[in-house]
Amino acid sequence: MTLRTLAPHWGALLALALFLAAGLAVLDDYGVTVDERVHRSHAIATLAHLQGDADALPRSPVKFYGMAFEMPLLLVERAFGMQDTREIYLSRHLLTHLVFLTGGLFAYLLARRLFADRILALFAMLLFLLHPRLYAHSLPGSIDIPFLMMFIVALYLAHRAFRMDRISAFVLLGAGVGLLVNLRIMGVVLLAAVPAMRALDFAFAQGWAERKRILLTTGAFALAGGLTAYVLLPYLWGDLAGRSVEWWTTLSDHPNNALQLFRGTLYESARFPADYIPVWFSITSPPFVLLLGVIGAAAVIAGCVRAPVRALRNTRMRFGLLTVGCIAASVSAVILLDVNVYDGWRHLYFLWAPFSLLAALGLRWLAAAFRQEALRAAVYGAAGAGLAATLLSMALIHPNQQVSFNFFVDRTTPEHLGAQYTMDHWRHPARQALEWLLDRNPSSPVKVNPTDFGSIVGRNAGILPEAARDRVFTATDAEALTIAYGPAADEERALYALKVYGSTIASLSWKADLRAAYAAAKTSEPILRSVFAVHHVNGALVYVKEPCGEADAIAGLFQLWVVPEHKSDLTGAWTRLGYEDRSFRFPGHGAVFDGKCVASVPLPSYPVASVRTGQWPPWSTGVETPWGSNAVLEPDSWRAAHRAAVAGEPLARAVFDLYLNDGALAYVKEPCGQADTETRFFLHVVPERVDDLPRERRGHGFDNLDFEFFLRGGHFDGKCLARVPLPGYAIASIRTGQFVRGEGEVWSAEFAVRR
Repeated sequence: MTLRTLAPHWGALLALALFLAAGLAVLDDYGVTVDERVHRSHAIATLAHLQGDADALPRSPVKFYGMAFEMPLLLVERAFGMQDTREIYLSRHLLTHLVFLTGGLFAYLLARRLFADRILALFAMLLFLLHPRLYAHSLPGSIDIPFLMMFIVALYLAHRAFRMDRISAFVLLGAGVGLLVNLRIMGVVLLAAVPAMRALDFAFAQGWAERKRILLTTGAFALAGGLTAYVLLPYLWGDLAGRSVEWWTTLSDHPNNALQLFRGTLYESARFPADYIPVWFSITSPPFVLLLGVIGAAAVIAGCVRAPVRALRNTRMRFGLLTVGCIAASVSAVILLDVNVYDGWRHLYFLWAPFSLLAALGLRWLAAAFRQEALRAAVYGAAGAGLAATLLSMALIHPNQQVSFNFFVDRTTPEHLGAQYTMDHWRHPARQALEWLLDRNPSSPVKVNPTDFGSIVGRNAGILPEAARDRVFTATDAEALTIAYGPAADEERALYALKVYGSTIASLSWKADLRAAYAAAKTSEPILRSVFAVHHVNGALVYVKEPCGEADAIAGLFQLWVVPEHKSDLTGAWTRLGYEDRSFRFPGHGAVFDGKCVASVPLPSYPVASVRTGQWPPWSTGVETPWGSNAVLEPDSWRAAHRAAVAGEPLARAVFDLYLNDGALAYVKEPCGQADTETRFFLHVVPERVDDLPRERRGHGFDNLDFEFFLRGGHFDGKCLARVPLPGYAIASIRTGQFVRGEGEVWSAEFAVRR
């Protein structure tokens, strides 16, 4: 390649050089994320598996993640003998960023092929690279970013293959798509699209010779794609048929079904509303690019409507239809199949590849709509101004572009965004919290709790320069500071808050005086006794276990669900759940000292009826919950409610006795233990008049008031009591009991009601 060959591309090469220089300049500004440790550990296990350790691969769903990028990262690490945490993760970030820039290069090359216009191709590259969230992920995002890059590469290879119509080109395309599928299962979008496009070619072909070539190239594509995907996923090698099914079912419906905040409401990640992806996409992407992308998509669709046959036969028009189809098919699949996505739209970041091309097409169409050269220049000038504005917005919140939002949402009200949407899921702001702490203590050591998955605090301390990291100590210690990824649980003990758009994404706070909390707890009876004894002391729950070691304390996440006396006391996302989730990891609120484990967690200021608390192991272990229990804070009020409920005759006697009291159905059992209330209760209320039911329930003929015991009831004095307010309309009968999903009823009772 000569200078004369490169000369026409000087604008793109200069832009890439500037991006590379900027990337090198900010490389050391980003911390280590949660997923990096997980995926690097999987690469290490996979390499051990390849070297003969048959049991090295983990049992968790991580074993199905492809190694097309993680393995090269590990091999580079091993080749250069990297041992130091800082060295390892900075090299990972640099290589991932280079992959991101490679995606920009292919966006340029593809746009050159599509539009035959250097300026427009340069804009396509800049539109691809200047997305705030993608840029922040372009250093630590070793799964999403390579997939995004490989998607634009696969689109480039697809355009090349269909123009050349050669077996070698389709073999290369198949290998690219196979690598794409290895990185993320959503690569099947292109795996299906290419044969569909070849089927159109077959339908329009003239003569057997042309049809034979189509069949051969399609077969070569499928074979190359399948072999590449197989070779790059060693887990499939032992049992291709059985493990392929397991791979597909696991990754297409990921079991990590965590709660996610969306528009102020908490949803399970497999139960999002239909507009989840479109909303996230629209509120986090540059608005002017969204406009251009919509214009480009409209131009493609309009062209297909005007001349459908030509659109299906013309390579360029059909490629535009492919980009629109990739976006529509991917989003539709997520909506219609209830695919488990979470952390915003990061699992669909690859959509930015076809969308940025559509935005470039929209820019071309918009410029072509004006005949005067000055107006066309103004269109390009406006697009350039939009890119500059995006770059400025990225600089203003650097290095936290992963939580960028555009002006489609309220970015000025303090803590508003944090109450509406999940903010940071990467946890790399832990590094910034540590740096703030070190700056405030320039000569003395600092002690911080290892509060997150796999000690993300320790890993972010490890990526600091040597002089700084030598002053950071991570320990489950009573005097250590706690990093939270959001506002501090106890504002009075807060020390520092890292804010973006006025919402806290990380904070530092002091722990409660745990020795004093322990002394106070020992003077009171616990509200529950389990693996830990839990005391209600001075507006906080104090967890005590003795004797106790570090392993007991960090065995898993501590569950803490707080149920208020009045549901109206809940705000924001908690109103939908009926409880407030204050779950925590032990190092953030506790310490191990004198052979015992003690943690103190503040409760909300509103009156609390009951809590459900326990300890969950890490989701990847597949181990059952070590312990979990319900408890009431003020047993006297529950004793009074119990006396009132059992004053009359029961409506029915079953596993629970059922009473009607003060407009509520009371469930009473004595003696009663935790096991009696773990399964879900069903409550079906049949009205005297069907028209009294909500419209959506009239076809069923009854109201469904199913509930979990901890939301409606409590354990005290060896008894169980739950009260469920009944509807105000006239009730004919009630059917209630307990059931296990997929197994059927545990018990049931049915009775008429006369009030």
